[in-house]
Amino acid sequence: MKKHYSHGEVTIFETDQIPKNAKKINTKGEIILADSETTGNHHCLEAKKGVEIYEKDGIFYLKNEIPVKIYCKLQNRHDTIELNPSIWEIDKAKEYDYLTMEKRNVAD
Repeated sequence: MKKHYSHGEVTIFETDQIPKNAKKINTKGEIILADSETTGNHHCLEAKKGVEIYEKDGIFYLKNEIPVKIYCKLQNRHDTIELNPSIWEIDKAKEYDYLTMEKRNVAD
């Protein structure tokens, strides 16, 4: 059974593969998975050896050979999540606005 996590406005799904035309991202320092629009509480991923991240159409794909943490800059906002080695799809959570009749990314 595939695993699923939520971390604020970030959704994380275990997956089988990275899309073939996904672009590899440079992983120096930390990787911001979701910017905070107002508070500076970015959702971040540890960037370290054994961790590769790719992007396609605004969706991140993580391949980690070692456990890796997803955390918030403001640590009291959300618990830190540790992902076991696997392949993960990381996207922003979506919500439906019934006034505009549109789906959009969740924002803080």
